[in-house]
Amino acid sequence: MALLVITACSDLSETELFDPGMAAQVWNTADQVWNIDELEILENGKSLYKGRCSGCHQQAGTGSTTIGAPALKGSAVARGSTDILITTVLFGRGSMPAFRMSLDDAGLARILSYVRNAWGNDMNDIVQVSRVAEIRTTGGN
Repeated sequence: MALLVITACSDLSETELFDPGMAAQVWNTADQVWNIDELEILENGKSLYKGRCSGCHQQAGTGSTTIGAPALKGSAVARGSTDILITTVLFGRGSMPAFRMSLDDAGLARILSYVRNAWGNDMNDIVQVSRVAEIRTTGGN
């Protein structure tokens, strides 16, 4: 089994190991088979989510009512329009702070791809870096 070192995302605080075979076992289903690039995005997004988002939204995506962080597991926002999800994270909404200054486009796309496909959300899509960049530039308008 080969291990690849992922260093492409500038939001990584340390080098992550990516095992394509293990990732395929975790992510592939009868309805969705991800290619190696998509598996890397999902696994890297999981790692970034753990370091950047799980403190509020929890590791299992269940959120925290104490601090006003909604569940992402089964969330209409997580499962809805990618544009609304991107805008929410970039510019903030309610108790959600803006992350446009602390997350680059690739890191944000990876995190949101993970969120849209983790915990049974199963949207079977990858958030495009180009769309994050466009929304960042236009302010979502």
